[in-house]
Amino acid sequence: MVLLGGVLSGCTGGAGAVSSYPSISLDAANETVYLAAGAHIYSVNLANGAERWRYPEKADGKMLFYAPPILNEAGQLIAGSYDHKLYSLNPSNRSVNWSFTVASDVYVGHPLVTDKAIYAPNSDRTLYAVDQTGALLWKASASHALWSTPSADGKLIFEAGMDHHVYAFDQQNGKQVWKSEDLGGALVGDMALSPQGVLYIGTLGSQMAALDSTSGKTLWQTAAKGWVWADPLISGDLVIFSDMDGNVYAVDAASGSIKWQAQPDSGAKRAITAAPVVAGETLYFASNAGVLYAVDLATGNSSWNKTIGGKIYSDLALNGEKILIAPLEFEAALVAVDLQGNVSWSFTPAK
Repeated sequence: MVLLGGVLSGCTGGAGAVSSYPSISLDAANETVYLAAGAHIYSVNLANGAERWRYPEKADGKMLFYAPPILNEAGQLIAGSYDHKLYSLNPSNRSVNWSFTVASDVYVGHPLVTDKAIYAPNSDRTLYAVDQTGALLWKASASHALWSTPSADGKLIFEAGMDHHVYAFDQQNGKQVWKSEDLGGALVGDMALSPQGVLYIGTLGSQMAALDSTSGKTLWQTAAKGWVWADPLISGDLVIFSDMDGNVYAVDAASGSIKWQAQPDSGAKRAITAAPVVAGETLYFASNAGVLYAVDLATGNSSWNKTIGGKIYSDLALNGEKILIAPLEFEAALVAVDLQGNVSWSFTPAK
């Protein structure tokens, strides 16, 4: 897989080839889903799957989008591209407000947006903080590429690196406050930050780690059967995560002890790289084989599974009674299903 080749390159110190699969973000208030799918960002009607616009209107070979675009407090749609630029788009008409051109490598993870700034990790080993006009506020460096979307607690910005470390930077000036110990593997997924101040992050050392966000101290590490690529999900007192061997785990958030573990597929495409979603008492997750699974959140017992098609690498998104999925190598670029796995609509971009 392309994404695995990129990780192996990244683990040796360079960004290498990077993950290249579509991703989505939601603007539920305006009934819009944004799809980053290579040559274009698409704005799609959340109710029926109709295309509203695409950017750029005509494909540009240097401009490729895979990180999901994110709306900031100023109503700008922020998107990082493989042409080393960070773009601010007007979400109503796709016009460009500004572009940030300081970075020297590709944007893989999407930025964190707050009312204070936009925090954008780049494969050039730098976290950039820019204001709402695209002006640089500060930048902070790591030892290797940064693919993970930052987290924040109001004072600190947390960033996970390919160099096996999590960093905490002062939100005002970018000064490093702490750096975690080596967690045993590259950190490519996003972190989850609990209300109790605990950071959860998966590693390509086949671990899920919990860190104290005030000090960076490791609270616990739980072993997985395979690399942990997908983002963890906090649900009550559970942390849910999955691995590249097709296993899903529910662990106690305080101790890391495994409450249940399931491997729904033992086939060659069983890897799980997509972050799951929870609706009510049901956990939904998808495998690289293009299958959507529903299991009981408390026990991991299977409720049903349905083949969507293609390959599902990118995170699922939940909007009320619909789950949004962006399959790769499939006739549709975006599929909306109900909570029973029935297709509500699909979006196929016009040529």
